[in-house]
Amino acid sequence: MNKTKIIATLGPKSDKSKEIGRLIANGVNVFRLNMSHINDYLELKRIVETIRKTSNDLDRHVGVLMDIAGPKIRVKSDFKQLKVKKGDLLTIGSGNSDLKITLNLSFQNIKIDSRIKVDDGKISFSVNKVITKRRLEIKALNDGVIQQGKGVNFPNIKLDVPVLTKKDIKDIKAGIRLDVDWFALSFVRSKSDIKPFKKILKDNKCVKPIIAKIEKPEAVKKLDSIIESFDGVLVARGDLAVEMGYGSVPIIQKRITYLCHKYGKPVILATQMLESMIYNDTPTRAEVNDIAVAVEQGCDAVMLSAETSVGKFPIESVRIMSKVISNMEQEISNFSNFKGTNPLIAKIDTQVSMCHSASNITSELNAKLIIAMTESGSSAISMSLFRPSARIIAMSPNESVSKKLSLIWGLETEYIKDFKSTDEMILSVNKFIKENKILRKNDQFILIAGVPVGVSGTTNMIRVETIK
Repeated sequence: MNKTKIIATLGPKSDKSKEIGRLIANGVNVFRLNMSHINDYLELKRIVETIRKTSNDLDRHVGVLMDIAGPKIRVKSDFKQLKVKKGDLLTIGSGNSDLKITLNLSFQNIKIDSRIKVDDGKISFSVNKVITKRRLEIKALNDGVIQQGKGVNFPNIKLDVPVLTKKDIKDIKAGIRLDVDWFALSFVRSKSDIKPFKKILKDNKCVKPIIAKIEKPEAVKKLDSIIESFDGVLVARGDLAVEMGYGSVPIIQKRITYLCHKYGKPVILATQMLESMIYNDTPTRAEVNDIAVAVEQGCDAVMLSAETSVGKFPIESVRIMSKVISNMEQEISNFSNFKGTNPLIAKIDTQVSMCHSASNITSELNAKLIIAMTESGSSAISMSLFRPSARIIAMSPNESVSKKLSLIWGLETEYIKDFKSTDEMILSVNKFIKENKILRKNDQFILIAGVPVGVSGTTNMIRVETIK
């Protein structure tokens, strides 16, 4: 099993049982539901239930990530596509505009010659005239084709948009009902953006981890506070590149990965990882290198978007991504032992210190396995932070925790029963290892757990066990 996880976005090409099963078999750990393109809640329910049933049939813990659209501005004009020539004059905004958009924006503070970009920057416009506060005349700066539903960006223009739209609120409540494992919030601008999201969860007596999608310049300026406040980060490189320029993205990606390691939060790298495989059955060398760099930087997961949702080769995309990850991890393991993140962790508590010690013991004894007993998942996540070369199996009596941990670097998950005593736990772990032929006789493994057993947040025990 690869340590770097794969997230696949579901869509028309991949949201049926057969395709979901093949995606799991080829290495998918988490499925993303892009709520920008899902409006039918009965269909949403069918997709989630299909994921759960298929993963259960395959005896795999697979996570579900609901990606909340946020105030994403999109083209909603009544056309399938619109061909644009350089120099063409169009109108954008509300009313009878050529390009109607999904949010009713005010353009009072926009300047002439400001840039507007459509479809991840493939087509650019300059503001030619402010017709009304809700409508602009814009001039095309290049040829292109605009399709319905494509994103619209206003780089370096401050717009008064809400944190959550009415649809977002409905989507979050639907995600709560369907018991998804992770939420992601788009267009996060500050740490306070998590508050209205958390209020909805609290009002519905629900606790779920929330990932911040970094794609705005405002967020880049406040990375530390955002990473501390949210439960993880997704680097949305498409909108980030449009907003801040392509040359900035590699630097920002590296900085975010570093800070996520520092604060002990998972980091996902996304957008155009295998873009060419939407239409071709083989990737470019640059795309292969992009995945390899993500693995080397120590990200928790890499994400496929259009490649698996609407692309012609969803299974092949996952298979190739998995192979690149495997080859790169093997190379890193041979030469650097997956070390490098442990000096970064800023907040040291008992749990983190115990996991650090367990990682060091594993390395010194050349043990091949770490068993992390976990009630809430936090100790297993802390164990992952130190990137040990040993295999990590997180055992939890909470099945929802097992699904949540499917996104975290290096963690394999196993659902177990509650134990009454430490002795019972140790006997059960030894039995599991023997029955599944994970280790051989006289092999050592490291066990981290909390005493007394069954109490969340009490990680205080490290044991070195030998298979008899």
